[in-house]
Amino acid sequence: MSRFKKLTFLKVLTTVAWADGEVTQSELNILKSFYRKFDLSRHELDELKPYLHAPISKKEKDSLYRQMISELSTPSEKKEIVAALENMVKVHKRMKGDERKLVDQFSEWLGKSSFTKRSLGRIRNLFQKTIFEHARDPNPDMEKYFKRRVLKKIELKSSHSGVASRLPEDKLYFLCLVGTLLASIAHVDNHLDPSEKKALKACLAKQFELKGNELAMLFEVVEEQGRKGFDFHEVVTEINRLTSYNDRLQLMDCLFAIAAADGEMAHEETEEIRRITKALRIPHNIFIQAKVRARKGLKN
Repeated sequence: MSRFKKLTFLKVLTTVAWADGEVTQSELNILKSFYRKFDLSRHELDELKPYLHAPISKKEKDSLYRQMISELSTPSEKKEIVAALENMVKVHKRMKGDERKLVDQFSEWLGKSSFTKRSLGRIRNLFQKTIFEHARDPNPDMEKYFKRRVLKKIELKSSHSGVASRLPEDKLYFLCLVGTLLASIAHVDNHLDPSEKKALKACLAKQFELKGNELAMLFEVVEEQGRKGFDFHEVVTEINRLTSYNDRLQLMDCLFAIAAADGEMAHEETEEIRRITKALRIPHNIFIQAKVRARKGLKN
């Protein structure tokens, strides 16, 4: 299969991952597995990077889909891409079921379809229902990490203090993800100021309706986690999976509230918030607006 047609196919596949406005780590892993299976060179991978970094416009997307359709307009060209996909199966004998399903359904679709405007939607729907079908399932590795590390800490602190949390396990999981990220801002300068501690507690109390001893006990867990370090990528990936865009905007406001709690916002704190909001798929201009609001609040 020609280099040109390989890249067109993979570009289309990447646009499908951006269908809901973001690419999860699971979707990224799936894309990278296809990149490897097509045995791309470093130069070819560089050509694909812009498609991974941000979604393209609808006009560009339609043009790309039409380009792939035009490249698959004859029986020989259809056969060529099916052969490339089938070769992936032969070379990688442990191909997952959803990838095998993609090859079978795509082959069947190519054999029956006459390409029209409807083909654009059919391609997108086919890829979403096969290769990306399970991309947003819970991350078992993160679940395992949480149950082994964070829930154990809650269990031990609860046992020692005699304070039990009334939150169900899934809520505790989410609280620890969010709380750990919030606590990390308070520890950017390796010092937890009393005002920052108060702001962090206020955010947790408001979002999870906590108070009293339960709030104090759970605060200890997330503060310790944020101070001792955590897998940043795994935490933000899980938060992206479990929250809406508006939820993440509220989280950003909490991050700035904690950074500004001591009466000033250090450059290191705003840079860390910038890194977090970028990972949370919040546009840079929205981050800037929130930073401006937070700085104005310091002057009042």
